[in-house]
Amino acid sequence: MRERIKAVFFDIDGTLVSFTTHTVPESAREAIALLRDRGIKVFIATGRLLRHMSVVQDIEVDGYITVNGGCCIAADGKTIFEKAHSRQTVERMLDLADEHGFSLALLAEKNMYVERLEGLAREMSQVVNIIPEEQSLRHIAATQRVWQMCPYIDSEMEGKILPLLPECSGSRWIDSFMDVNVKGVDKSMAVSKVMEYYGYTIHEAMAFGDGGNDAPMVRDATVGIAMGNARDELKAVADYITDDVDNDGVYNALKHFGLI
Repeated sequence: MRERIKAVFFDIDGTLVSFTTHTVPESAREAIALLRDRGIKVFIATGRLLRHMSVVQDIEVDGYITVNGGCCIAADGKTIFEKAHSRQTVERMLDLADEHGFSLALLAEKNMYVERLEGLAREMSQVVNIIPEEQSLRHIAATQRVWQMCPYIDSEMEGKILPLLPECSGSRWIDSFMDVNVKGVDKSMAVSKVMEYYGYTIHEAMAFGDGGNDAPMVRDATVGIAMGNARDELKAVADYITDDVDNDGVYNALKHFGLI
């Protein structure tokens, strides 16, 4: 197994970072250092923007998949791949938000934005320890590339609005909101793009995750690992289920497969 795996991809929230402590367990830090010492590349694969990586900024990695694949970046800052929503799509989502009375966040070039930091938007900012900037979302749609939209809606509302956005696909890692990306953009596609950039294929990758947005890469990597705290939909497509993030899940899985 060690000879087959050339790179390992890690989600952040619920995988590398505990929802309880908002930190990376020391065991996971040690495991990543050991991987890189042994010549295995390490990548972050997250729904976050690059500017919101402070929780892992002191961990040396080889690159980043951000906003669920909307923008992939090498460690030297070179953009490997990006795909933003059209302005028309963002404006259509904003029209739906006005019509149905839900709020949403936009993850754009410069920051994460909400109209008002209240209700679910404030609650979720505390869960991930990221404070969005209050700004007119119509202005953001007109002036910046928007890689991801995050409506604060339940599954019932999702069923109403997503069919009206056929150019989009949605995923969840928590029940309170969803990630909406350009159709075809997901973490599996992004892993393939990153691996190709470095001269490998997705069949030489291992991937760790805990949420629905991790399912494509966990399903398609040669070895896909679900954290013990993962959503059931992710566990269903994983090759292996490890321990919770707070119980050394990353370290234990890498040890199990002989990579460290």
